[in-house]
Amino acid sequence: MSGQKLTVKQKKFADEYIKTGNATESYKKAGYKVDKMTDNALWKEASNTLRNPRVKAYIDSAMKKIEDSKIMGAKEALEQLSKIARGEPFLKMIKLNEDDEPQPDFVIPKPADMLNALKEILKRYPLSAVDKAQIKKVQAEAIRAEAEAHVAKAQAEQLHTVADKTREKMDKLSTEELRNLAKLAGEDDD
Repeated sequence: MSGQKLTVKQKKFADEYIKTGNATESYKKAGYKVDKMTDNALWKEASNTLRNPRVKAYIDSAMKKIEDSKIMGAKEALEQLSKIARGEPFLKMIKLNEDDEPQPDFVIPKPADMLNALKEILKRYPLSAVDKAQIKKVQAEAIRAEAEAHVAKAQAEQLHTVADKTREKMDKLSTEELRNLAKLAGEDDD
């Protein structure tokens, strides 16, 4: 497989995907015939192209070069996305203070920005089957835990209702009836 080369369209697709992280748009820009395709079919074909072992190997190799090289655009963008994803403050702009001296203006990313940055990074590194399985497992465990919490809450509410009704009925009993009840339960008043 290492001796096989990408087709022209596959290479254009991969290069565009590395820039944008958007498989559907990359598929269109690569020159594939998409005029008569539904959005779902287009997404499916773009996803299949992205999973093609030769295309994936090319993208992985290019991403490695980006990581290793000093290319300003892509590498810096990935570094900035990583900083945002980690919640690190980043330089928004440089302002001038009263003395006309430069003063940096740092911004702390919001949680929504951090999540979006993570999504953008992960678009460029497709997840393996093991990663996807682990994510599904964690999601299932979260759903199960939430369901168990709901059941426990319902049981607690039911227990409180029974206790309240019992207390109401016991309040209506006379002292003599309470003594008889205590004797039945095995508690003597002596």
